[in-house]
Amino acid sequence: MLFKNKVSVKWKEYFDNTCKGEDMWGHYKTSNGDLYVVIDGASSHEGTRTGGDVAKLIDKRLKEDAINIVRSKHLRELLHSINAESVKINEGAYAAIAGILHRGRGMFAFGAGDVSILAKKPNGKLLQTLPLDLNMQRDEAEQTAMTEIGTIINGKEITSENYFKRVEQYLHHGLCNAVGIGESFFLNEKSFYVKNGAALLIASDGITDPFMDPQKEAGKILKEDALKLHELINSTNDAEEAAEALKDLFWDTQVIEKRKIKADDRTGIFLFMNAAEQVESKTPV
Repeated sequence: MLFKNKVSVKWKEYFDNTCKGEDMWGHYKTSNGDLYVVIDGASSHEGTRTGGDVAKLIDKRLKEDAINIVRSKHLRELLHSINAESVKINEGAYAAIAGILHRGRGMFAFGAGDVSILAKKPNGKLLQTLPLDLNMQRDEAEQTAMTEIGTIINGKEITSENYFKRVEQYLHHGLCNAVGIGESFFLNEKSFYVKNGAALLIASDGITDPFMDPQKEAGKILKEDALKLHELINSTNDAEEAAEALKDLFWDTQVIEKRKIKADDRTGIFLFMNAAEQVESKTPV
């Protein structure tokens, strides 16, 4: 008999969202694996809806439809469907989102907005897995809004006369991409395999911003740019220990170092890859 390695995942959420109440996290069972998601709502205050409404819609739809996800394409289709629904009912509100679809040793990472996915390799190196869709500059906002002329956004037609309002909307909410933004919505995505000893952190910007320099592009996170996150992830052995260490880090930073940190957008999920188990297999590997 041949044997194949299987890496299991142990996870734990970190959730401190007592301020605005617009963040959410979720763990959903699909028909072919597990889905972990962090959502960070944002409101433009132009309508009656909030980022919390968008986050609740995403959570509701994932609870209803996660069972229908077999492959990454089904998740992609579902998120585009959620975006289209949110555009219709949540005018002026958005939500950044990022998550991991885990199947066996395979990971499908996805994101839209400024929720980060940080990955620790078994050798201790820290990476940002996906690019972040951070603040849009005015020229980019104008170009994007011009491509939307003739389409319906939030129940209103974008025209050559009013597209500048769409430009201001892009600039106001601070992201160039999020759920509820309209037809320009897109997903950053990456598929990869994990090894024993790897770890992942899906985190809203209230967790990452105080402890690392903003990093728009995917890639290596230098230790000197994120010393405390490097230390936290490399010094903990499991997800629960990491979540508790993050809680202590916020406490120490505010109480001992007396540094003020914004009180919202602190939602994350730690995923640690546990020791490989030997699983009997009848097929060659």
